[in-house]
Amino acid sequence: MKNAIHEGVMKAEELRIINGKIPSPIDLRKEIKPWFDSTYDYAGHHINPVCRSSIAILRSFRKNRKNRKYPEARKLSMRLDSELVKIVDSTIRITIKPGEYEYIPVNRMNKKWVDYSKYKISEVLITDNIVSISFSIPDEKIYGNSIIGADLNFNTIDLTTITTEDNQITHVETIPVKNIAKIQNSFSRRRQKLQKHVRNPAKRSRKLKQTKGRQRKRIKDAMHKTSASLVKDNPDASFTFEDLKGIRKSGDDKGKKFRTYLRPYSEFQKMVEYKSKRKTVYVNPRGTSSECPVCGDKLKHPVWKISRCTNCGQDYNRDRLASLAIALRGLDLCGEPFPVSASASWQSMKDEYLYIRHT
Repeated sequence: MKNAIHEGVMKAEELRIINGKIPSPIDLRKEIKPWFDSTYDYAGHHINPVCRSSIAILRSFRKNRKNRKYPEARKLSMRLDSELVKIVDSTIRITIKPGEYEYIPVNRMNKKWVDYSKYKISEVLITDNIVSISFSIPDEKIYGNSIIGADLNFNTIDLTTITTEDNQITHVETIPVKNIAKIQNSFSRRRQKLQKHVRNPAKRSRKLKQTKGRQRKRIKDAMHKTSASLVKDNPDASFTFEDLKGIRKSGDDKGKKFRTYLRPYSEFQKMVEYKSKRKTVYVNPRGTSSECPVCGDKLKHPVWKISRCTNCGQDYNRDRLASLAIALRGLDLCGEPFPVSASASWQSMKDEYLYIRHT
């Protein structure tokens, strides 16, 4: 397995040089499958973990090469897909070839064994001194009694709470998070100064790496505190977020700074998801700030903070109105959608969404 992974790493590096980017495990598999099948008389599924491990090693090498010229597989390790392993009595049965198996005894005294063994095996990792089994645990969380739509922005997190039982808008809130943006801006200025004033390339690289690490730690600490407080204050709510997957690759160059600011909030969503005892919902972000959730008409934005609906005849706070749209989409997925304009709760909470000009 070590030799196969080493071959996969070298082939992946060759493809990277030719194409200008690291290939995916699927692309690498297409390239090395004829070599793998002719060299090793193993079950076909063994090539999958070889490709995944090869790409992981190459990515790590490209990020932290530490004066090494070529990537290489050093550790004796072997990853096995779920198709290659099966629990039989008190052993793990590993498929080497079709009809040929190896058996490894399981330590059933492990305190997690009874809880996890009822689930499907995800992967098995074998090294020279341990065998580690990963299980796929299904999401058993249920929807909460209310839906909280959260719109994440540079300086604020805007929230709208809607009850799932009677579809009533019960709470609107804006949480300031200027400290996260302040940390990003502060460290960005530090890096600019380092790049400008530190002439020694090795020292400059080391200093830049240190500042990036400190920035990540400070932002992560701030997000942990904010997410913990948010979940603690809403223990029985299902949070609804915009699906931010791929946001770093989407859009044009004008949105680069915007996507850089939003990058930590994707991690913030995951923090809320695993801390909350209720199911978290992700919705399509398209149109949450361009379509009026009250009447469905197209919104205009004379300035960034204003969402103007000519049909409603109102100027709304853009971020708060977006949180309402996100909450309604979440309610559509896990409850019953309702016409906002006809709801008594909208009439009582309408002023919370209006844009207030400060003179």
